Amino acid sequence: MNSENSSSSSLRDSAGNPNWNAILKWSVDEGLRQEAELKAKGGGEMKEKAQTRRTISEEDRAWFLKAIESGVVDEVKRIKEITEKIIGKDPRGERIETEEEEEERVLALEELRDRLESVDNAKDLGKIGGLEPLLEGIQSEKWDGIRAMSAECVAVSVQNHPEAQKNAMTCDALNVLLLALQSEKHLNKKSNSKVIYALSCLVRGNAEVMSMFVESDGIESLAKCGLTSSVVKTRVKAAALLRHASVTSEEAMKRTIDAKVIEVVATKLSVNVESGLSSSSLTDLAQERESYARLLLDIAERVDFTTNEDAVNQFRSDGFTQTLRESRKVIDDGANGGITDEKEFILAVDRLRNMLE
Repeated sequence: MNSENSSSSSLRDSAGNPNWNAILKWSVDEGLRQEAELKAKGGGEMKEKAQTRRTISEEDRAWFLKAIESGVVDEVKRIKEITEKIIGKDPRGERIETEEEEEERVLALEELRDRLESVDNAKDLGKIGGLEPLLEGIQSEKWDGIRAMSAECVAVSVQNHPEAQKNAMTCDALNVLLLALQSEKHLNKKSNSKVIYALSCLVRGNAEVMSMFVESDGIESLAKCGLTSSVVKTRVKAAALLRHASVTSEEAMKRTIDAKVIEVVATKLSVNVESGLSSSSLTDLAQERESYARLLLDIAERVDFTTNEDAVNQFRSDGFTQTLRESRKVIDDGANGGITDEKEFILAVDRLRNMLE
C-alpha cells in the first residue's frame, strides 16, 4: 500500500467512516511538521517551501470532501425524520407499553427541541407538517413525559416567532393547549407547567392571539387549573402569564377580577409565607412569593376601580389585608431562608400596603 493510501485509510474507522479525532490529529501534526521543516532549512528554501503546495491525490480529495459532507446534518431532513418516523406513527404514545419506550420517545423529542432553537428550523417545522404530531403528543392520556416534552417543543418553536405562531394557530394550537390545561387527569402533573409555557410563548408579542386567548376563557383556565395546581412550578408559570395577560385590555382585566384571581392569589400567598414545612425547595417558595406579589401589584396599579367594584372588595377584604400583614411580618423576621434578600417581593408588598392599607 502506498503512503497516500495509508494516510487516507488511517483517517477512517473500521467501518470506513470519518475518524474525526484522527483527522484533527493529522492536521495538527502535519502543520507542526511543515513548520519545523521550514524553520530548519530557513532562507530562500523556507520561502520556496512555504509557497509549495502539498500534492493531494484525487482519491484523498474525494474522500475528504465526502467526509466533510457526512459531518453536516440536513436539519430539515432530520426534523422530518423525528416527526414522521418516531412521533408520527403514534403521536400520543398509545402503543407504548413500558417506561423504557417512553424514555426513548422523550429523548427523540429532546433532540427535536434542541434543533428547534434555530429560528429557521422552527419556521420549517410548520412547513413539513411537524406541528400536528406535537399537538397530538400534548394530548397523550398515558405518558406525562411525552405530553410535557411535546409541549416544550411547541413552546420553543413559537417563542418570539410570528410566522411560527401563525402556523401553530392554523393547526388549532391555542384550543389544544387550553383543553390540555383544563384536563382533570393532568391537573396536578408536572407537564401542565410545560403546557402553560407553550401558551405563554404562543400569545406573547402577538396581540391578535392574546385577544383570542382572553376570549377563549384563557384567564379563567389559568385561575382554575394553573393557580390551584399542587405543583409549585405550574403555579408560578400561571401567575406569570396572568400578570402579562390581565393588563392587555379592559376585557382581560375584567375577566381577571371576575375569576377572583386576587382572592385566589392572596390565599396562595398566605399559605406560602406561613409555610415552614414544604416539599418544595426554598428557591421554589421564593419564586412563588415573588410571582404572586408582582401579579397583585400589577392588578392594583392597572385596574380601574371605578368600573371594577369587585376589585375594591377583593383588595379590601379581611383575607387580603391579613395576607399583606403576614408577608410584612415574615420580611421583618427574616424568616424562610433569608427572605430579606428578596428585593422584588419586598418592594411589591410595601407598594401594595402603601396603596391599599
